[in-house]
Amino acid sequence: MTPRRRRPPAGPWGDGPLLPPGWRPDPARRLRLADGTPVSLRPFRPGDGGLLVAGFARMSPQSRYRRFLTPVPRLTDSMLAFLTSVDDADHHAWGAMVDEPDGEFGAGVVRWVRSKADPTVADMAVTVIDDYQGRGLGGLLLDVAVLDASTFGVDRFEGTVLSENIASRRMLARGGATFRPDGAGVLAFTLPLHSRVEFLRAGPLPGLVASARRRIDLGV
Repeated sequence: MTPRRRRPPAGPWGDGPLLPPGWRPDPARRLRLADGTPVSLRPFRPGDGGLLVAGFARMSPQSRYRRFLTPVPRLTDSMLAFLTSVDDADHHAWGAMVDEPDGEFGAGVVRWVRSKADPTVADMAVTVIDDYQGRGLGGLLLDVAVLDASTFGVDRFEGTVLSENIASRRMLARGGATFRPDGAGVLAFTLPLHSRVEFLRAGPLPGLVASARRRIDLGV
């Protein structure tokens, strides 16, 4: 008898999209996380390096290690140059913006970069600042990247995650990712986009992503 596979833990509203069915953004086009935190989503632009530096400064050494798979005490000039080299075709990044007492702050970012070997594949990574972890923001950003990349001809995401990073593994599994060992406590993941896009299509997120992309294109 084949043992039953254990299902990954469900997200805030079950195994479906992060946003509950029928939910719509508020008049300011903001979303609310499971704890009520209002979030605005927008594509990152080449001039947004200051947001990345400010966010990195509020990440713990553990969060930095989990993101880069190596100790990173600071963002070097070359790292920042790459992270801000977004374009209209092969390198996209989306930020989750929140209002704080000192002004707007980037609470998280998701990035996908198209593979040069296969244009239907993109490397993808999600980063959430420590203060905003555990609120479902990572899953929301993942779904944003799925919707965005699929419109640019990407069929699947690939990347790596530490095997000890249970929260990220659950988030990726919820999105449909599969894993394989990649050595030294690291797992490589593959996440097909089509089924997730179809699953999200009935909710409000596709329209919100498209609207945010149009506003950037128009310079609004």
